Amino acid sequence: MNCRDVPSRECVGCQKNEVALIFPGQGSQFPGMSSDLTEGTDITRNILGRADECLGYPLSRIMGGEPPGELDRTCYTQPAIFVHSVAIYEELRSRCEMRPFMSAGHSLGEYSALYAAGILGFEDALGIIRERALAMDGAQPHGTCGMAAVLGLTRERCEDLIRDARGPEVLCLANLNAPDQIVVSGHLPAIHRVMEAMKKEKRARAVLLNVSSAFHTPLMEPALTKLRMIVDSSPVNEAAFPVVANVDARPYPSQSEAIRQRLVSQVVNPVLWEDSVRYMVSQGATTFVELGPGKVLTGLVRRIDKTAKTTNLFSVSACRLFAEEWQS
Repeated sequence: MNCRDVPSRECVGCQKNEVALIFPGQGSQFPGMSSDLTEGTDITRNILGRADECLGYPLSRIMGGEPPGELDRTCYTQPAIFVHSVAIYEELRSRCEMRPFMSAGHSLGEYSALYAAGILGFEDALGIIRERALAMDGAQPHGTCGMAAVLGLTRERCEDLIRDARGPEVLCLANLNAPDQIVVSGHLPAIHRVMEAMKKEKRARAVLLNVSSAFHTPLMEPALTKLRMIVDSSPVNEAAFPVVANVDARPYPSQSEAIRQRLVSQVVNPVLWEDSVRYMVSQGATTFVELGPGKVLTGLVRRIDKTAKTTNLFSVSACRLFAEEWQS
């Protein structure tokens, strides 16, 4: 198959050694996200079964949408997205001999990337995520903090508005997703002030996100003690390929303690997603394959680098079609 045979944004690419795997984070979940995996193959069903057994509750049922509303609780959202991403990755790996150039994940998605690279085992990663989700959800009283997506402003202008609106409260850049997409995080009164200020900016808008706390800010520091305990007790392995870290947009180091430190510090530092994608491109990545629910990261990559080839694999059938193209 030649690149001319399909649209460039969907092409699996001719330079197959330059594929970067990317994994989504919180917000990409949807009710029924386990249905395709349950009806898929022995591989995807096995991942769901292992997750239920490891967690001690029926995550697969919650991923299916029962009871209604539970999937949007952080304590269930984070494990659900990780499990979905891993199931899709394992399904793809069983169908084609892809050797990723490198990998990255957005916030929670970094755990999926670390699993794919062999740095964390499935049960170990899921155990950390379970505690991470609980600790992050309980770091601040519900209804006091939040996050807002900002569209159409540069990083520098957003920083100016944050500085003016912060007052005595916490308000920070949390996700630097693309040149024109940023997420701010902090105390709700400060978020409302900065959103009001953004109404005066041309071609800019802000949207309050449906999250329970101020992720990726110092307000998450109460979550660090529990997270550090489980991270320190979890084994880490040598990476099969580089994983680019959210905190500095550079590959994870090989030293175990440095790996653990990045996992812990991630929750109180901004996600440098735009910088991470630009770094992967600078190192030679030409094709980005998003594995897991949704296609948010695929869209962000296109905004960051219009020359990059992208595709998102969110189902067993999508994996099959991609593998057929890859092998041809």
